Formats: sequence, structure tokens, C-alpha cells
Amino acid sequence: MTTKRLPTSSDFPSSLKPILHLPPNNTPTNIILFLPGLGDSATNFSSFPRAMNLPDALTITLNPPFPLPFPLGSGPGDESGSWSEDLHIDTATGTLDPDPDSSSISRAVQMVAHDVIHDTLITKFTYRPDHIHVFGFGQGGSVALSVPLHSSLHSQSLGSITAIGGALPLSASTPNTKNKNRAPILLLSGSRSALASPDSSPLKRVKAAYEFVTYHQWKKSDDSMPKNRDEVLPMMQFWAQRLKSRRGVPADAVEIS
Repeated sequence: MTTKRLPTSSDFPSSLKPILHLPPNNTPTNIILFLPGLGDSATNFSSFPRAMNLPDALTITLNPPFPLPFPLGSGPGDESGSWSEDLHIDTATGTLDPDPDSSSISRAVQMVAHDVIHDTLITKFTYRPDHIHVFGFGQGGSVALSVPLHSSLHSQSLGSITAIGGALPLSASTPNTKNKNRAPILLLSGSRSALASPDSSPLKRVKAAYEFVTYHQWKKSDDSMPKNRDEVLPMMQFWAQRLKSRRGVPADAVEIS
């Protein structure tokens, strides 16, 4: 029986600088794409999926493809980047606005949805769409929430989308109420996030586009990455119901060092 070849970094667009991590048993049933936030890199962010040690899941951390403008980027060799081609300054804070409009992240969404998921994972390596999951943080979360709505995946239902502090861009096209996307969504945020109110516009936008949306609010106030077992647990419980695993999620998989 011929063994199926696993994807390698050379199978994906070089601009995304993918970092792959195999599960302990080296036989992945699932693919999880990890999308870092604004100003981060795949090299730095890949430590998170490695620490989670998920069984039966090949994790692929993608680098934001667009360089940060000077003086935010440190120049040649700096891998930190943005998912947006057109960064905006938040006039209220004087900092970069992490909530992009859909046009500014459209090329990034095209890369992830069409080039990575459709052309490479589904077409070339014949992974089932419902075995492919996406995790995004901040600006990467906005890209993750936009990916299932891309035209190349309109007839496919991905396994799940998890977003921390990310919002579906205001100008993103959403399905009509009778034809919502069926990819399960998990939104995670702090108590002071724009998502924190049940009646918040960002939460309503996601619920308008997707049939199955779960929202969990952490006790902490900010939308930072999970740092302990209690903060990771909602995500692990969500994945435990959706990852196709031969053994389930082991007890030690929720430990974050």
C-alpha cells in the first residue's frame, strides 16, 4: 500500500514562509492552519501549536505576507508582517488599526483560501475540507473568518475556524440568511473586547455569515493569546468535538509552557 506523501513547506507559496509541525505519531488526519496577528511572524507564532502537541494534526503556521512599513519593520531579514496590503492608523490611539477592511486583506484571503487550502491541501493532497481547520489571532483572525467565504471554497465546509479578537471585516460579503456558511466558528475574547457584548456589531456580523457560532469570553480583559490551562480549555473542548482523531485529545494536550 502506497503511503500518502505529506505536504512540506515547498508545496506552499514562498511568501507565506510556512512552518510545519507533525503530530507525535507522524500520521496526521487533520490540518490546522495558524495565522499570526499583525506584526508577528510564523517563526515566533509556531511555538504555540508546538506547545499544544495536538494528536493527529499537522499544524502549518503561515507568515503574514506583507512587510510592515518603515519604521515598524526592521528592514531586510525581519519576518514580522501584516495580512493587510494597506495598513491604517487608528486616529484615536495613534497605533495601527488591526481591524482591516475586506479589500485590504483580499490578497491574503486569496492566498490562504485558494492557494493553500483549495489548490494545495484539497486538490493536490486530497485532504477533505472538513478535516481542515484555521486558527487566527487578531488580524490573522479576521483573515481566518473571511477564508470560508472565499469563492474558491463556496461549496466546501471547512472543519472549523477559531479566532481570537478577530472581526469579520465590515465590507466582507456575507451569505444570505437562508444560506449561511456551515463551518463551525469559535470566537474568543477578553472582557473588554469589542466582541464582549452579546449585541456587539462584530459578533452580529459573524453570526450573520455563519450558521454555527460559539463565543467564549475569558476572565481577563484583553484579547491576548491564551497563557494557561483555563484559557486554552474552551479551544481544546471545541476542537475535541471536531478534530478527526483516532484517540481523542489527550489530557496533557492542554498544557501551555
